[in-house]
Amino acid sequence: MARPWDGLPARDQVRLQEALLRDFLRRYLYPFSPFYRKVFEQAGVRPTDIRKLKDLERLPLTSREQFRAEGDPSRPFQALLRPDEHSLKRWVHRSVLRRVAREKLLRGDEAAERVLAEEFKPVHLHLPLTGGPVVGYTIRDLVAAAQAGARMMAVMGASRQDVVISSLPYGGDLAHWFTYYATQAAGMAGAHLGGGQAVRPSQVALWMSRLQGSVFVSQPGYAEGLLRAAPPATFGTLKTLVLWGGEGMQGARTRFTTLLRTTGIPAARVTTILSFPEARVAWAECPAPQGQPELSFGYHTYPDLEIIEIVDPDTGRQVGEAESGEIVYTSLDWRGSALLRFRTGLLARQGMVRSKCPGCGRMVPRVGADISRLDWSVATRDLHGDAAFDVADVMPLLWGELDVPMFQVDVVQQAGPHGEDVINVLLAGGNATAQARVTQELKPYRMRVRPVPFQDLRRRVGVGVERPEQRVLLRSAV
Repeated sequence: MARPWDGLPARDQVRLQEALLRDFLRRYLYPFSPFYRKVFEQAGVRPTDIRKLKDLERLPLTSREQFRAEGDPSRPFQALLRPDEHSLKRWVHRSVLRRVAREKLLRGDEAAERVLAEEFKPVHLHLPLTGGPVVGYTIRDLVAAAQAGARMMAVMGASRQDVVISSLPYGGDLAHWFTYYATQAAGMAGAHLGGGQAVRPSQVALWMSRLQGSVFVSQPGYAEGLLRAAPPATFGTLKTLVLWGGEGMQGARTRFTTLLRTTGIPAARVTTILSFPEARVAWAECPAPQGQPELSFGYHTYPDLEIIEIVDPDTGRQVGEAESGEIVYTSLDWRGSALLRFRTGLLARQGMVRSKCPGCGRMVPRVGADISRLDWSVATRDLHGDAAFDVADVMPLLWGELDVPMFQVDVVQQAGPHGEDVINVLLAGGNATAQARVTQELKPYRMRVRPVPFQDLRRRVGVGVERPEQRVLLRSAV
């Protein structure tokens, strides 16, 4: 980008995205992706027909179901780009061909092949956890992802003087690896300890103290257990607590800010991360003003690396600014794999805005922090007949009850006698008074509140193990 990634006015930002989109569709996605080439052909659309962001509506949405390996083990790999010698010569940008020719002239065939491999050969794969596409990174992509990670750290207010301690579980998915590359690209010292699968909380606390960690990245349940159990001096150098919790985190910042204050760390700030399994990058919030932890200015995205649409989930049409809709993701300028109009299943209830961020002043598209899931809309039955509500409506209530350390919303779909969903709220720890208070607050939602043993619920939620924690569990009655 000619100007800093976070400083372009909204109009210039859109122009940049449209230019990148046109180039990416014509030079890379359409020539190198048999899957998306078929999507274009079935829609009767040519790559040259897509010139503006609004033109994306001419193409259908794609979803995880199209990449599931049911009956065809090759389907999860359909998002990988597959250039061959013929398509490379015909479509790839001349600057790449010039680099190849120069390396061949100066250093021989092996050096020329290395240029193409670094640009186009996937060397790092994120595998789908619950069905969906395999995400491939070339060496070029890993550099871009690391730079995006450095941006994430900057959005959260971290700098190269900080020391990062991460307790995110190891695994072939985004959370652990993006944090790892982000720390490196930002020039920060970091220890990636691996969560409950690899290290006990007491060891995390020990290294937090020894390394004087100032940024702690963790899943919410693991962070809470550590904060409640460790001596306050353990986190004496903490500046930023980063919660990688995904959707339904409304109220979590207030909960953890209060927890930090009560454990003797009042100056530390709390921020949350939003991502989805197929993403290459993660989005962060900028820090809330001191004393206002409930205030969020939204998740800051990267306009030169992706196009985010907020669409009506029924029609696929883009909604207006700050209007509720599903987050739909399109890759820009990546080489290993790509997604086009990919349904995330995430519902941005506050939509997306492009105005200047009131918190940090960045000019990037921001997705509102009130995030739910499409499948969190549940049907119940009350005295007046059928009713529906979003599980995200109750998450602030549950996060807000600091005297109940562990909770999970367990939705058994179509389990009622009239075909309605049965919603159980499982609580663990705390005292009878706090649990009674939660029960009273949840009465309007027709939920069943059940106390369960703490360790049982900790295992159900997957604290320190699952990616992400299962704060909301959806299951079928059958």
